[in-house]
Amino acid sequence: MAVRVVAAKLAGMSESWVGGWARKTARALARPRDGVAVIFVKAGEMRRLNREYRGKDKPTDVLSFALAEKGELGDIFIAPSVAVAKAVKRGQDYKSYLALLIVHSVLHLGGYDHRTKKEADAMARMEKKILT
Repeated sequence: MAVRVVAAKLAGMSESWVGGWARKTARALARPRDGVAVIFVKAGEMRRLNREYRGKDKPTDVLSFALAEKGELGDIFIAPSVAVAKAVKRGQDYKSYLALLIVHSVLHLGGYDHRTKKEADAMARMEKKILT
């Protein structure tokens, strides 16, 4: 699997750690050869992306953009400063929360969603399976 990690230092993690979670999730989706990019950005850039693509003028912790190209899952943007704040609010350590964000986002790129309870339950089961 081709995993491109951009600005891992901004997240305080190694490229191999980030890529490892993306690869593990792609294998669980039976798409081990599909490419994904995990791009770490500052809160201001995330706010711009969230405003442009979702119409919400505030930063968020993660955004995922699926690609329709064969062999590509898509791009994941993560704002570490927002993720740290959310982890604290949830009573979770940052590293575990960041792993969850990566897994959750790759699952979204692979077609999982949580619009209904049934979808949310299936996604949560898959997240748990990958993270444990």
